[in-house]
Amino acid sequence: MAAAPTRVEVPTRLAAPVPPSMAAAGWSSLPTDLVRRIADCLLDTNDVDCYVDLRAVCHNWRSATEDPRTDASDPRFYPRFWIVLDDDGAFQSDGCRVLVNTATGRFLRKQLPLPRHYYVVTTTVNGFFVLADRSPPHAARVLNPLTGAVVVFKAPMPRDASVAVFFSCGGTAHNLTVLCDSTRKYYTAVPDRESFVAGDIDDVFYHYMRKVVVGIVYSNGAGWVSVAQSNVIMEYLLDLSEKLQIDFVKFFSVDPLGDHSDVRCFLLHFGGEVFFITMALERIALLGMEPTEKQALTHVKTVGRYAIFIGHQRCLVVDAAKFPSVEADCVYYTQDVGKFAFIWKHNTRDGKDERVYDDINFVKEDKQFVFSGRRPFTIIQLLSSYTINLSNSEFV
Repeated sequence: MAAAPTRVEVPTRLAAPVPPSMAAAGWSSLPTDLVRRIADCLLDTNDVDCYVDLRAVCHNWRSATEDPRTDASDPRFYPRFWIVLDDDGAFQSDGCRVLVNTATGRFLRKQLPLPRHYYVVTTTVNGFFVLADRSPPHAARVLNPLTGAVVVFKAPMPRDASVAVFFSCGGTAHNLTVLCDSTRKYYTAVPDRESFVAGDIDDVFYHYMRKVVVGIVYSNGAGWVSVAQSNVIMEYLLDLSEKLQIDFVKFFSVDPLGDHSDVRCFLLHFGGEVFFITMALERIALLGMEPTEKQALTHVKTVGRYAIFIGHQRCLVVDAAKFPSVEADCVYYTQDVGKFAFIWKHNTRDGKDERVYDDINFVKEDKQFVFSGRRPFTIIQLLSSYTINLSNSEFV
Protein backbone atom coordinates (compact mmCIF):
# COMPACT_ATOMS: atom_id res chain seq x y z
CA MET A 1 0.00 0.00 0.00
CA ALA A 2 1.36 3.41 -0.92
CA ALA A 3 2.31 5.66 1.97
CA ALA A 4 -0.03 8.53 2.70
CA PRO A 5 1.32 11.90 1.60
CA THR A 6 3.14 13.80 4.32
CA ARG A 7 1.12 16.67 5.72
CA VAL A 8 2.86 19.97 5.16
CA GLU A 9 1.95 23.38 6.52
CA VAL A 10 2.88 26.34 4.35
CA PRO A 11 2.48 30.04 5.01
CA THR A 12 -0.05 31.84 2.86
CA ARG A 13 1.55 34.28 0.46
CA LEU A 14 -0.08 36.57 -2.06
CA ALA A 15 0.96 36.47 -5.69
CA ALA A 16 3.02 39.52 -6.55
CA PRO A 17 1.67 41.69 -9.36
CA VAL A 18 3.88 42.04 -12.40
CA PRO A 19 5.71 45.41 -12.22
CA PRO A 20 4.89 47.70 -15.18
CA SER A 21 8.56 47.91 -16.18
CA MET A 22 8.78 44.13 -16.28
CA ALA A 23 5.61 43.81 -18.34
CA ALA A 24 6.87 46.43 -20.79
CA ALA A 25 10.18 44.60 -21.20
CA GLY A 26 8.42 41.30 -21.81
CA TRP A 27 10.21 39.46 -19.01
CA SER A 28 7.02 37.67 -17.99
CA SER A 29 6.84 36.17 -21.49
CA LEU A 30 10.24 34.48 -21.41
CA PRO A 31 10.20 31.01 -23.01
CA THR A 32 9.31 28.26 -20.56
CA ASP A 33 12.52 26.29 -21.15
CA LEU A 34 14.64 29.38 -20.42
CA VAL A 35 12.81 30.06 -17.14
CA ARG A 36 13.35 26.43 -16.15
CA ARG A 37 17.06 26.60 -16.95
CA ILE A 38 17.44 29.67 -14.74
CA ALA A 39 15.48 27.95 -11.97
CA ASP A 40 17.63 24.82 -12.27
CA CYS A 41 20.77 26.93 -11.85
CA LEU A 42 19.40 28.20 -8.54
CA LEU A 43 18.66 24.65 -7.40
CA ASP A 44 22.16 23.50 -8.40
CA THR A 45 23.66 25.92 -5.85
CA ASN A 46 20.85 25.17 -3.36
CA ASP A 47 19.66 28.78 -3.46
CA VAL A 48 16.14 27.48 -2.93
CA ASP A 49 14.99 30.75 -1.38
CA CYS A 50 15.89 32.53 -4.64
CA TYR A 51 14.00 29.82 -6.53
CA VAL A 52 10.93 30.58 -4.40
CA ASP A 53 11.35 34.31 -5.10
CA LEU A 54 11.63 33.60 -8.83
CA ARG A 55 8.31 31.73 -8.78
CA ALA A 56 6.66 34.66 -7.00
CA VAL A 57 7.45 37.10 -9.83
CA CYS A 58 4.54 36.26 -12.13
CA HIS A 59 2.03 33.59 -13.13
CA ASN A 60 3.99 32.47 -16.20
CA TRP A 61 7.15 31.83 -14.19
CA ARG A 62 5.19 29.87 -11.59
CA SER A 63 3.59 27.77 -14.32
CA ALA A 64 7.00 27.01 -15.82
CA THR A 65 8.51 25.72 -12.57
CA GLU A 66 7.60 23.16 -9.94
CA ASP A 67 6.11 24.20 -6.62
CA PRO A 68 8.55 23.07 -3.87
CA ARG A 69 5.60 22.68 -1.48
CA THR A 70 3.83 20.06 -3.62
CA ASP A 71 6.13 17.19 -2.61
CA ALA A 72 7.84 17.76 0.74
CA SER A 73 10.08 14.71 0.18
CA ASP A 74 11.66 16.07 -3.02
CA PRO A 75 15.38 16.40 -2.12
CA ARG A 76 15.93 19.14 -4.71
CA PHE A 77 14.26 21.59 -2.34
CA TYR A 78 15.99 20.41 0.83
CA PRO A 79 18.56 22.74 2.37
CA ARG A 80 22.04 21.38 1.61
CA PHE A 81 25.39 22.73 2.80
CA TRP A 82 23.57 25.26 4.99
CA ILE A 83 24.40 25.84 8.65
CA VAL A 84 22.51 28.03 11.09
CA LEU A 85 24.56 30.48 13.13
CA ASP A 86 22.33 29.99 16.13
CA ASP A 87 24.27 31.74 18.89
CA ASP A 88 21.50 33.23 21.04
CA GLY A 89 22.97 36.66 21.60
CA ALA A 90 24.76 37.39 18.34
CA PHE A 91 22.45 36.15 15.59
CA GLN A 92 18.85 36.04 16.82
CA SER A 93 16.61 39.09 16.63
CA ASP A 94 12.98 39.71 15.69
CA GLY A 95 12.47 36.09 14.62
CA CYS A 96 15.40 36.24 12.18
CA ARG A 97 18.25 33.75 11.93
CA VAL A 98 21.49 33.82 9.96
CA LEU A 99 22.23 30.90 7.61
CA VAL A 100 25.50 30.26 5.79
CA ASN A 101 26.03 28.12 2.70
CA THR A 102 29.35 26.35 3.28
CA ALA A 103 29.73 25.51 -0.43
CA THR A 104 29.08 28.97 -1.89
CA GLY A 105 29.96 31.31 0.99
CA ARG A 106 26.55 32.96 0.88
CA PHE A 107 25.16 34.51 4.08
CA LEU A 108 21.37 34.68 4.36
CA ARG A 109 19.42 36.54 7.03
CA LYS A 110 16.05 34.81 7.10
CA GLN A 111 12.78 35.67 8.81
CA LEU A 112 11.28 32.44 10.18
CA PRO A 113 7.70 31.76 9.04
CA LEU A 114 5.10 31.50 11.79
CA PRO A 115 7.57 31.97 14.69
CA ARG A 116 4.79 32.70 17.20
CA HIS A 117 3.34 29.21 16.89
CA TYR A 118 6.46 27.15 17.62
CA TYR A 119 9.34 26.63 20.02
CA VAL A 120 12.71 26.28 18.28
CA VAL A 121 14.28 23.11 19.70
CA THR A 122 17.42 22.66 17.59
CA THR A 123 18.72 22.77 14.01
CA THR A 124 20.17 20.01 11.85
CA VAL A 125 23.59 20.05 10.19
CA ASN A 126 21.99 20.82 6.81
CA GLY A 127 19.83 23.70 7.98
CA PHE A 128 16.41 22.28 8.95
CA PHE A 129 14.77 23.75 12.05
CA VAL A 130 13.34 21.23 14.52
CA LEU A 131 10.34 22.75 16.29
CA ALA A 132 7.71 21.97 18.91
CA ASP A 133 4.16 23.28 18.67
CA ARG A 134 3.46 25.79 21.44
CA SER A 135 0.06 24.21 22.09
CA PRO A 136 -0.13 20.92 24.04
CA PRO A 137 0.79 18.15 23.39
CA HIS A 138 3.64 20.09 21.71
CA ALA A 139 3.83 17.99 18.56
CA ALA A 140 7.07 17.95 16.59
CA ARG A 141 7.52 19.98 13.43
CA VAL A 142 10.39 20.34 10.95
CA LEU A 143 10.77 23.64 9.08
CA ASN A 144 12.55 24.07 5.77
CA PRO A 145 13.71 27.70 6.13
CA LEU A 146 14.29 28.10 2.38
CA THR A 147 10.74 27.23 1.30
CA GLY A 148 8.80 27.90 4.50
CA ALA A 149 7.22 24.43 4.39
CA VAL A 150 6.65 22.71 7.74
CA VAL A 151 6.45 18.90 7.99
CA VAL A 152 3.86 18.01 10.63
CA PHE A 153 4.37 15.16 13.11
CA LYS A 154 1.70 13.77 15.44
CA ALA A 155 4.21 12.76 18.11
CA PRO A 156 4.99 15.17 20.98
CA MET A 157 8.56 16.47 20.93
CA PRO A 158 10.91 15.11 23.66
CA ARG A 159 11.85 17.98 25.95
CA ASP A 160 15.56 17.28 26.27
CA ALA A 161 16.48 17.07 22.55
CA SER A 162 20.01 18.32 21.82
CA VAL A 163 20.86 17.40 18.21
CA ALA A 164 18.76 15.96 15.41
CA VAL A 165 18.81 14.42 11.94
CA PHE A 166 15.94 14.59 9.44
CA PHE A 167 15.72 12.72 6.15
CA SER A 168 13.53 10.96 3.61
CA CYS A 169 14.31 9.18 0.37
CA GLY A 170 12.62 7.24 -2.39
CA GLY A 171 9.09 8.16 -1.35
CA THR A 172 9.54 6.86 2.20
CA ALA A 173 8.07 8.80 5.09
CA HIS A 174 10.10 11.56 6.69
CA ASN A 175 12.18 10.33 9.59
CA LEU A 176 13.06 12.61 12.50
CA THR A 177 15.59 11.36 15.04
CA VAL A 178 16.62 13.44 18.04
CA LEU A 179 19.43 12.72 20.49
CA CYS A 180 19.13 13.84 24.10
CA ASP A 181 22.38 14.57 25.94
CA SER A 182 20.85 14.67 29.42
CA THR A 183 19.43 11.12 29.25
CA ARG A 184 21.80 9.56 26.66
CA LYS A 185 18.79 8.36 24.65
CA TYR A 186 17.61 8.85 21.11
CA TYR A 187 14.04 9.05 19.80
CA THR A 188 12.71 8.39 16.30
CA ALA A 189 9.35 9.22 14.68
CA VAL A 190 7.63 9.47 11.31
CA PRO A 191 4.78 11.95 10.70
CA ASP A 192 1.83 9.59 11.28
CA ARG A 193 3.21 7.90 14.39
CA GLU A 194 1.52 8.95 17.64
CA SER A 195 4.73 8.98 19.67
CA PHE A 196 8.50 8.85 19.33
CA VAL A 197 10.11 5.43 19.72
CA ALA A 198 12.84 5.59 22.37
CA GLY A 199 16.20 3.90 21.90
CA ASP A 200 18.14 3.04 25.05
CA ILE A 201 21.88 2.69 24.42
CA ASP A 202 24.98 2.82 26.60
CA ASP A 203 27.22 5.87 26.96
CA VAL A 204 29.85 4.50 24.58
CA PHE A 205 27.46 4.07 21.70
CA TYR A 206 25.57 7.29 22.45
CA HIS A 207 28.69 9.46 22.21
CA TYR A 208 29.65 7.69 19.01
CA MET A 209 26.19 8.16 17.49
CA ARG A 210 26.23 11.84 18.37
CA LYS A 211 29.51 12.38 16.52
CA VAL A 212 28.05 10.48 13.56
CA VAL A 213 25.10 12.89 13.40
CA VAL A 214 27.02 16.17 13.74
CA GLY A 215 29.69 14.94 11.31
CA ILE A 216 27.09 14.17 8.60
CA VAL A 217 28.17 10.51 8.56
CA TYR A 218 24.85 8.98 7.62
CA SER A 219 23.24 7.87 4.37
CA ASN A 220 20.19 9.87 3.36
CA GLY A 221 18.39 6.77 2.15
CA ALA A 222 18.91 4.26 4.93
CA GLY A 223 19.34 6.71 7.78
CA TRP A 224 22.17 7.39 10.17
CA VAL A 225 21.67 4.20 12.19
CA SER A 226 22.85 1.97 9.33
CA VAL A 227 26.15 3.83 9.04
CA ALA A 228 26.60 4.29 12.77
CA GLN A 229 26.41 0.52 13.24
CA SER A 230 29.02 -0.16 10.59
CA ASN A 231 31.38 -2.75 12.04
CA VAL A 232 34.25 -1.49 9.89
CA ILE A 233 34.15 2.07 11.22
CA MET A 234 33.61 0.91 14.79
CA GLU A 235 36.59 -1.45 14.63
CA TYR A 236 38.82 1.34 13.32
CA LEU A 237 37.79 3.63 16.15
CA LEU A 238 38.20 1.03 18.88
CA ASP A 239 41.65 0.19 17.57
CA LEU A 240 42.59 3.88 17.36
CA SER A 241 41.46 4.60 20.92
CA GLU A 242 43.45 1.62 22.20
CA LYS A 243 46.61 2.79 20.41
CA LEU A 244 46.20 6.24 21.93
CA GLN A 245 45.36 4.67 25.32
CA ILE A 246 42.16 6.70 25.60
CA ASP A 247 38.91 5.49 27.13
CA PHE A 248 36.36 5.16 24.31
CA VAL A 249 33.70 7.21 26.15
CA LYS A 250 36.13 10.10 26.66
CA PHE A 251 37.36 9.66 23.08
CA PHE A 252 33.94 10.79 21.79
CA SER A 253 32.91 13.05 24.66
CA VAL A 254 31.61 16.56 23.93
CA ASP A 255 33.40 17.86 27.03
CA PRO A 256 36.35 20.20 26.38
CA LEU A 257 39.83 18.73 26.65
CA GLY A 258 41.38 18.29 30.08
CA ASP A 259 45.17 17.83 30.20
CA HIS A 260 47.81 17.07 27.55
CA SER A 261 47.06 13.34 27.68
CA ASP A 262 43.42 13.92 26.73
CA VAL A 263 42.28 13.25 23.14
CA ARG A 264 38.97 13.72 21.34
CA CYS A 265 37.87 12.08 18.10
CA PHE A 266 35.56 13.50 15.43
CA LEU A 267 33.99 11.92 12.37
CA LEU A 268 33.45 13.98 9.25
CA HIS A 269 31.97 13.04 5.89
CA PHE A 270 32.61 15.02 2.73
CA GLY A 271 33.67 14.31 -0.83
CA GLY A 272 32.33 10.77 -0.53
CA GLU A 273 34.80 9.84 2.22
CA VAL A 274 34.75 9.51 6.00
CA PHE A 275 37.57 11.25 7.87
CA PHE A 276 38.73 10.60 11.43
CA ILE A 277 40.08 13.66 13.24
CA THR A 278 41.82 13.43 16.60
CA MET A 279 42.33 16.56 18.66
CA ALA A 280 44.62 17.03 21.66
CA LEU A 281 45.84 20.24 23.25
CA GLU A 282 47.43 22.36 20.51
CA ARG A 283 47.63 19.55 17.96
CA ILE A 284 45.43 17.84 15.37
CA ALA A 285 45.71 14.62 13.34
CA LEU A 286 43.62 14.02 10.21
CA LEU A 287 43.17 10.38 9.19
CA GLY A 288 41.42 8.68 6.29
CA MET A 289 40.99 5.20 4.84
CA GLU A 290 43.52 4.02 2.27
CA PRO A 291 41.91 3.41 -1.15
CA THR A 292 43.16 -0.18 -1.09
CA GLU A 293 41.66 -3.54 -0.24
CA LYS A 294 43.19 -3.34 3.24
CA GLN A 295 41.63 0.11 3.90
CA ALA A 296 44.03 0.89 6.72
CA LEU A 297 43.93 4.29 8.41
CA THR A 298 46.53 6.71 7.10
CA HIS A 299 47.41 10.37 7.64
CA VAL A 300 45.70 12.73 5.18
CA LYS A 301 48.18 15.23 3.74
CA THR A 302 45.74 17.45 1.87
CA VAL A 303 42.05 18.32 1.75
CA GLY A 304 42.45 20.38 -1.41
CA ARG A 305 40.52 23.63 -1.59
CA TYR A 306 38.59 22.90 1.60
CA ALA A 307 39.01 23.97 5.20
CA ILE A 308 37.70 22.06 8.22
CA PHE A 309 36.38 23.62 11.43
CA ILE A 310 36.34 21.53 14.61
CA GLY A 311 34.89 22.21 18.06
CA HIS A 312 33.82 20.01 20.95
CA GLN A 313 30.14 20.28 19.89
CA ARG A 314 30.28 19.80 16.10
CA CYS A 315 32.31 20.26 12.93
CA LEU A 316 31.94 21.43 9.34
CA VAL A 317 33.72 21.74 5.99
CA VAL A 318 33.79 24.89 3.85
CA ASP A 319 35.07 25.76 0.40
CA ALA A 320 37.89 28.08 1.47
CA ALA A 321 37.87 29.98 -1.83
CA LYS A 322 34.37 31.27 -1.00
CA PHE A 323 35.29 32.63 2.45
CA PRO A 324 37.78 35.53 2.67
CA SER A 325 40.62 34.97 5.18
CA VAL A 326 39.92 31.22 5.45
CA GLU A 327 42.94 29.22 4.23
CA ALA A 328 42.54 26.04 2.19
CA ASP A 329 44.12 22.78 3.33
CA CYS A 330 43.80 23.77 6.99
CA VAL A 331 41.92 22.55 10.05
CA TYR A 332 40.69 25.29 12.38
CA TYR A 333 39.99 24.13 15.90
CA THR A 334 38.96 25.86 19.11
CA GLN A 335 40.35 24.91 22.51
CA ASP A 336 39.50 26.31 25.90
CA VAL A 337 41.94 27.03 28.69
CA GLY A 338 39.90 27.43 31.84
CA LYS A 339 37.43 30.24 31.26
CA PHE A 340 38.86 31.32 27.91
CA ALA A 341 38.98 29.76 24.43
CA PHE A 342 41.39 30.27 21.54
CA ILE A 343 41.25 29.43 17.83
CA TRP A 344 44.11 27.37 16.39
CA LYS A 345 45.00 26.45 12.81
CA HIS A 346 46.58 23.19 11.64
CA ASN A 347 48.20 23.18 8.19
CA THR A 348 47.75 19.70 6.68
CA ARG A 349 50.65 20.20 4.25
CA ASP A 350 53.44 20.98 6.71
CA GLY A 351 51.78 19.70 9.90
CA LYS A 352 52.32 22.97 11.79
CA ASP A 353 49.87 24.30 14.40
CA GLU A 354 49.57 27.97 15.35
CA ARG A 355 47.22 30.35 17.11
CA VAL A 356 45.10 32.33 14.66
CA TYR A 357 44.70 35.37 16.93
CA ASP A 358 46.84 36.60 19.82
CA ASP A 359 43.83 37.90 21.75
CA ILE A 360 41.29 35.80 23.64
CA ASN A 361 38.54 34.75 21.21
CA PHE A 362 35.81 33.46 23.53
CA VAL A 363 34.89 33.70 27.20
CA LYS A 364 32.89 30.93 28.86
CA GLU A 365 29.60 32.00 30.44
CA ASP A 366 27.63 29.12 31.92
CA LYS A 367 27.56 26.49 29.11
CA GLN A 368 28.17 28.90 26.23
CA PHE A 369 31.32 30.49 24.81
CA VAL A 370 30.63 34.13 23.93
CA PHE A 371 32.73 36.44 21.77
CA SER A 372 35.22 38.40 23.84
CA GLY A 373 35.73 41.25 21.38
CA ARG A 374 33.50 43.78 19.70
CA ARG A 375 31.74 43.47 16.39
CA PRO A 376 32.30 43.02 13.52
CA PHE A 377 33.36 39.41 14.02
CA THR A 378 35.61 37.70 11.50
CA ILE A 379 34.35 34.81 9.38
CA ILE A 380 36.77 32.48 11.16
CA GLN A 381 35.31 33.53 14.52
CA LEU A 382 31.74 33.00 13.32
CA LEU A 383 32.41 29.51 11.98
CA SER A 384 34.43 28.58 15.06
CA SER A 385 31.62 29.73 17.34
CA TYR A 386 29.27 27.39 15.47
CA THR A 387 31.46 24.41 16.37
CA ILE A 388 31.57 25.08 20.13
CA ASN A 389 28.07 26.37 20.86
CA LEU A 390 24.62 24.85 20.67
CA SER A 391 21.67 27.20 20.92
CA ASN A 392 19.53 26.68 24.00
CA SER A 393 16.22 25.00 23.24
CA GLU A 394 13.15 27.18 23.70
CA PHE A 395 11.21 24.04 24.64
CA VAL A 396 12.34 23.38 28.22
